[in-house]
Amino acid sequence: MDRKGWTLLAVSFAGETGLSPVQLQKCIFLLGKEQKEKVGSDFYEFSAYNYGPFSKLLYQDAEALNSEGLVLIERPAGSYATYRITPKGAARARQMESEAPSPTVAYLKVVVEWAQQLSFSDLLRAIYSRYPEYRSNSVFQF
Repeated sequence: MDRKGWTLLAVSFAGETGLSPVQLQKCIFLLGKEQKEKVGSDFYEFSAYNYGPFSKLLYQDAEALNSEGLVLIERPAGSYATYRITPKGAARARQMESEAPSPTVAYLKVVVEWAQQLSFSDLLRAIYSRYPEYRSNSVFQF
Protein backbone atom coordinates (compact mmCIF):
# COMPACT_ATOMS: atom_id res chain seq x y z
CA MET A 1 0.00 0.00 0.00
CA ASP A 2 1.26 3.51 -0.72
CA ARG A 3 1.50 6.35 1.79
CA LYS A 4 -1.79 7.92 0.67
CA GLY A 5 -3.52 4.64 1.44
CA TRP A 6 -2.21 4.71 5.00
CA THR A 7 -3.50 8.28 5.34
CA LEU A 8 -6.92 7.17 4.11
CA LEU A 9 -6.94 4.31 6.62
CA ALA A 10 -6.02 6.64 9.49
CA VAL A 11 -8.90 8.96 8.64
CA SER A 12 -11.28 6.01 8.26
CA PHE A 13 -10.31 4.64 11.69
CA ALA A 14 -11.18 8.03 13.22
CA GLY A 15 -14.87 7.45 12.55
CA GLU A 16 -17.36 10.28 12.76
CA THR A 17 -15.13 12.26 15.10
CA GLY A 18 -12.45 12.67 12.45
CA LEU A 19 -8.90 13.82 13.04
CA SER A 20 -7.43 17.24 13.64
CA PRO A 21 -4.34 18.21 11.65
CA VAL A 22 -2.09 17.52 14.65
CA GLN A 23 -3.71 14.14 15.28
CA LEU A 24 -3.32 13.15 11.62
CA GLN A 25 0.33 14.21 11.55
CA LYS A 26 1.20 12.42 14.77
CA CYS A 27 -0.67 9.19 13.93
CA ILE A 28 1.05 8.91 10.55
CA PHE A 29 4.39 9.89 12.09
CA LEU A 30 4.11 7.11 14.69
CA LEU A 31 3.06 4.62 12.02
CA GLY A 32 6.18 5.43 10.02
CA LYS A 33 8.46 5.25 13.04
CA GLU A 34 7.02 2.16 14.68
CA GLN A 35 6.13 0.16 11.55
CA LYS A 36 8.85 1.43 9.23
CA GLU A 37 9.46 -1.90 7.50
CA LYS A 38 5.74 -2.31 6.72
CA VAL A 39 4.67 1.07 5.33
CA GLY A 40 6.69 1.14 2.12
CA SER A 41 9.73 2.98 0.89
CA ASP A 42 7.78 6.03 -0.34
CA PHE A 43 6.48 6.85 3.14
CA TYR A 44 6.45 10.39 4.52
CA GLU A 45 9.59 12.13 5.73
CA PHE A 46 9.00 14.18 8.87
CA SER A 47 10.96 17.16 10.14
CA ALA A 48 10.91 18.99 13.45
CA TYR A 49 8.45 21.86 13.08
CA ASN A 50 6.29 24.20 15.18
CA TYR A 51 4.32 21.39 16.81
CA GLY A 52 6.70 18.49 16.45
CA PRO A 53 7.04 16.04 13.57
CA PHE A 54 5.56 17.48 10.38
CA SER A 55 5.26 16.44 6.75
CA LYS A 56 3.94 18.90 4.18
CA LEU A 57 3.45 15.99 1.78
CA LEU A 58 0.96 14.45 4.19
CA TYR A 59 -1.29 17.51 3.88
CA GLN A 60 -0.89 17.43 0.09
CA ASP A 61 -1.99 13.80 0.03
CA ALA A 62 -4.95 14.58 2.31
CA GLU A 63 -5.97 17.34 -0.11
CA ALA A 64 -5.68 14.86 -3.00
CA LEU A 65 -7.90 12.40 -1.09
CA ASN A 66 -10.35 15.25 -0.60
CA SER A 67 -10.31 16.02 -4.33
CA GLU A 68 -10.97 12.33 -5.05
CA GLY A 69 -14.03 12.41 -2.78
CA LEU A 70 -12.51 9.98 -0.28
CA VAL A 71 -11.88 12.40 2.59
CA LEU A 72 -13.85 15.46 3.62
CA ILE A 73 -11.81 18.34 5.01
CA GLU A 74 -14.03 20.61 7.08
CA ARG A 75 -12.64 24.06 7.78
CA PRO A 76 -14.92 25.93 10.18
CA ALA A 77 -14.26 29.65 10.50
CA GLY A 78 -11.89 30.39 13.36
CA SER A 79 -10.98 26.76 13.95
CA TYR A 80 -8.62 24.12 12.67
CA ALA A 81 -9.57 21.62 9.97
CA THR A 82 -11.11 18.23 10.63
CA TYR A 83 -10.42 15.25 8.37
CA ARG A 84 -13.39 12.87 8.02
CA ILE A 85 -13.97 9.83 5.86
CA THR A 86 -16.64 9.92 3.15
CA PRO A 87 -18.81 6.92 2.25
CA LYS A 88 -16.73 6.44 -0.90
CA GLY A 89 -13.56 6.71 1.20
CA ALA A 90 -14.87 4.20 3.74
CA ALA A 91 -15.51 1.66 0.97
CA ARG A 92 -12.00 2.17 -0.42
CA ALA A 93 -10.49 1.97 3.06
CA ARG A 94 -12.21 -1.37 3.75
CA GLN A 95 -10.72 -2.75 0.55
CA MET A 96 -7.24 -1.43 1.40
CA GLU A 97 -7.48 -2.70 4.97
CA SER A 98 -8.00 -6.24 3.71
CA GLU A 99 -4.88 -5.99 1.54
CA ALA A 100 -2.55 -4.39 4.09
CA PRO A 101 -0.44 -6.23 6.70
CA SER A 102 -2.80 -7.04 9.59
CA PRO A 103 -0.42 -6.14 12.46
CA THR A 104 0.29 -2.74 10.88
CA VAL A 105 -3.42 -2.07 10.38
CA ALA A 106 -4.06 -3.04 14.01
CA TYR A 107 -1.26 -0.74 15.15
CA LEU A 108 -2.71 2.20 13.21
CA LYS A 109 -6.17 1.61 14.69
CA VAL A 110 -4.75 1.69 18.21
CA VAL A 111 -2.71 4.83 17.49
CA VAL A 112 -5.71 6.68 16.05
CA GLU A 113 -7.89 5.77 19.04
CA TRP A 114 -5.10 6.77 21.42
CA ALA A 115 -4.53 10.14 19.71
CA GLN A 116 -8.23 10.95 19.70
CA GLN A 117 -8.38 10.50 23.47
CA LEU A 118 -5.59 12.96 24.20
CA SER A 119 -5.72 16.71 24.40
CA PHE A 120 -3.53 18.71 22.03
CA SER A 121 -0.92 19.33 24.73
CA ASP A 122 -0.94 15.73 26.00
CA LEU A 123 -0.46 14.43 22.47
CA LEU A 124 2.54 16.69 21.93
CA ARG A 125 3.98 15.77 25.34
CA ALA A 126 3.72 12.07 24.49
CA ILE A 127 5.41 12.55 21.11
CA TYR A 128 8.18 14.73 22.55
CA SER A 129 8.73 12.24 25.36
CA ARG A 130 9.35 9.37 22.94
CA TYR A 131 11.00 11.44 20.17
CA PRO A 132 12.65 14.46 21.85
CA GLU A 133 14.59 15.34 18.69
CA TYR A 134 11.31 16.55 17.12
CA ARG A 135 10.89 19.18 19.82
CA SER A 136 13.85 21.25 18.58
CA ASN A 137 11.77 23.76 16.56
CA SER A 138 8.64 23.63 18.65
CA VAL A 139 6.73 26.77 19.53
CA PHE A 140 4.74 24.76 22.06
CA GLN A 141 6.08 25.19 25.58
CA PHE A 142 4.99 23.19 28.59
